[in-house]
Amino acid sequence: MKKQLLWLPAAAFSLLLAGQVAFYAFGETPVVSTEASWNFHPKNLAEAQARAHTIVQGQVVSVAPGADIVTKAPGEPNNEDRIPTQHIQLKVSKVTKGNAKAGQVVDVFQTGGLAGPTGQPTGKQDERVQTHLVLLSGDPLYKVGEQYMLMLEDGPRGMLRTISPEGRFHIESNGTVTPVVDNEVTTSVKGKSVGELERQVSTTGAAAQ
Repeated sequence: MKKQLLWLPAAAFSLLLAGQVAFYAFGETPVVSTEASWNFHPKNLAEAQARAHTIVQGQVVSVAPGADIVTKAPGEPNNEDRIPTQHIQLKVSKVTKGNAKAGQVVDVFQTGGLAGPTGQPTGKQDERVQTHLVLLSGDPLYKVGEQYMLMLEDGPRGMLRTISPEGRFHIESNGTVTPVVDNEVTTSVKGKSVGELERQVSTTGAAAQ
């Protein structure tokens, strides 16, 4: 089953959503997966580092639904479209750039999550109609306990957000990093130690100054 996305570009979260939505099974919850075109597309780690005002490592300590982003959509249920969001809290263990402190919990905004099927807020729709999970390409949902290095900028609602998918690196249990997207920007650190990622980010930052 496919349908055209009717979500409007929203400057508040610097994402332009386009293309088609594909529905497929994810356990018992249908998943909506769509291509996401971010406003910022770094060409290399230097550009990513320069964009971020905060770069931290830390552990995800909580993940909760945030307030929906609501846009007018005549013809849709309630004449509106709702985009779910997530509120992630990350406990900082190390700071590479910015004014965050080790031990601080930072609030991170993410587009995606569990959505109601009828244009109504999650939890208020007809329970006979199944909800669905919205995932943006290149930006999987966070899970409690995961470790990340994140390159962050100001986001909506007083939170931070990643600069782009190229600003999110999962730290594995063996200390290596796995970027959430595998492309020319992230290839030099894929599978390398988090220390090597720190070194490259610090080097590119110094070179950009």
